[in-house]
Amino acid sequence: MRYELARLHKQLATTMIYVTHDQVEAMTLADKIVVLSAGHIEQVGPPLELYQRPANLFVAGFIGSPKINFIPAEIADADASTITLRVSPDLTIRAAASGSTAKAGDKATIGVRPEHLIPGDGENAFSAQIDFIERLGGVSYAYAKTSISNEALTIRLPDDSTAAIGDTLRVAPAPADCLVFNADGAAFPRG
Repeated sequence: MRYELARLHKQLATTMIYVTHDQVEAMTLADKIVVLSAGHIEQVGPPLELYQRPANLFVAGFIGSPKINFIPAEIADADASTITLRVSPDLTIRAAASGSTAKAGDKATIGVRPEHLIPGDGENAFSAQIDFIERLGGVSYAYAKTSISNEALTIRLPDDSTAAIGDTLRVAPAPADCLVFNADGAAFPRG
């Protein structure tokens, strides 16, 4: 149906408004998306802009499949291009985001898409134990428990991964791939 609607839109060469609760349809069909919550416009923009630069926690959580991972944190340090977040006593995560309005001690939330939790032991690395694997043919997702989040984190596994349930992975989101949201849910501008 999405293909038919896209074809019809191209054939008619006219503006169309399509209302949907299905974010896959919105991402696939739209040139511009208006995300609404309780009658309030949360963000307006092209699909990839909303995906890569969500204005707030609501948009970040609504756009993307599988859903984004949220990790609670506290701001440890910040400057004009970087925010360092304390996730646990022994883990800080550095994010490429403008921290000009951030203050040490403020509560924050880190958002990391499943494809950005890269297996490896580099900067920002932490351990995650695989609880379940969803193998979808061309892509596989691991759902993993960590000591840094009450919810399982979703990790996109590399195509050649031999990971199994019970395995512990080290994953490391790159600073440029970490979104940071303040205590009110607004996004800090990306660096």
